[in-house]
Amino acid sequence: MSCLHYYNISNYTISSNVHNRDYSILLNFSIQNLRFAEPTIPKPIATILPENKEQLINTVVCCTKGPWEIRVRCGGHSYEGTSSVASDGDPFVIIDMMNLNRVSVDLGNETAWVEGGATLGETCHAIAESSGIHGFSAGSCPTIGTGGHIVGGGFGFLSRKYGLAADNVIDALLLHAEGELLDRQAMGEDVFWAIRGSG
Repeated sequence: MSCLHYYNISNYTISSNVHNRDYSILLNFSIQNLRFAEPTIPKPIATILPENKEQLINTVVCCTKGPWEIRVRCGGHSYEGTSSVASDGDPFVIIDMMNLNRVSVDLGNETAWVEGGATLGETCHAIAESSGIHGFSAGSCPTIGTGGHIVGGGFGFLSRKYGLAADNVIDALLLHAEGELLDRQAMGEDVFWAIRGSG
């Protein structure tokens, strides 16, 4: 964790042999599939909550330099545990995106820029605050992370008329493991297609 200190990242909890109440609360607050809360399931050595884009980049760089696998949690609804566990038993950290939850709505272009930690509720609320007639074709559960929802396709009540949430994404930022932010042009169309559910 010394690498995190080097980059002035202090918003994280670590596992220890002594019961750490903050660690347990942060780890378990959004687990929807309770089997991942069982004591026999491997737990992360840390849960890190970057507060801005720079901290996110530095967190990823630190974790890739160390011996840890990375799990990204946008809302915690993954019933497969992809954001909560490492099935191979390797040490891992959770990077929880909850503080990166800003939603900027541009009514002129009829677009919204949604950070990876925003939930569907936060996204729909920001759109509704900006316009009484605009919406977003996505699911209806307000606590689902928008990022994870879109990567899975993004099924919802409006999908038959307006397509999946992923069909409506026109750009994205992808953080490369070496700390480079890639937009749609830089990542290429194949990767852009893949992060939108691959089809």
